[in-house]
Amino acid sequence: MNYKKYYNKFFEEITEQEADQLEELYISYFVEGRIKKTDHISPDYFMGEYYLDATENLQEKIQELCIEGGHRWVFYTQESDAFGYTLWNSEDIGEKGNLKFRGKQVLDSKSREIFNCSTDISTNQMEEATKWYYDSDDILLLSIKYNSQNEMTYAYDKQDTWGLDGGWPMDKEELIIMDARIGAFPWDQHPYFHSAVPFLPETDRI
Repeated sequence: MNYKKYYNKFFEEITEQEADQLEELYISYFVEGRIKKTDHISPDYFMGEYYLDATENLQEKIQELCIEGGHRWVFYTQESDAFGYTLWNSEDIGEKGNLKFRGKQVLDSKSREIFNCSTDISTNQMEEATKWYYDSDDILLLSIKYNSQNEMTYAYDKQDTWGLDGGWPMDKEELIIMDARIGAFPWDQHPYFHSAVPFLPETDRI
């Protein structure tokens, strides 16, 4: 089944009718339940994200969408998958076909981003990274940041679950202490989030 989803500039999902009233929005296109591309539309610019399948050629898409189309696109090529998660390599390409940034991304089976990092263009080494944790009701609870040494630096309480109003960063020790009373994110039960590596989950429970 093919369908679209609409989002406002804060990437909050909205209806098609609400989207018709906005000048800046995102439109994501899904093919057989998996994300295929996202258009970021605003009065001043257009930028797209495109997920290539095994039959598509990256250089041909750069020629078609960037050089001939005159727009900036981020292209994703699949590296590996496991337990319903997929690791993608990303290349941010300018309107003239020039490489601007590289990175990696992991999507879950619902096409939600659970990992993202930038990588050095020359060495392909990881720079800063982020992982996202959703609870069993699919609500985003935490975004967790990591430095280039693979270490967690801080986590954001996205739903005020721990009474931090969504904006106060917690380090690992604060998160463990805060969660001792709530149990929304028992640290020892979520090893995937202990560091940026591995990018791709090694079990079906993260």
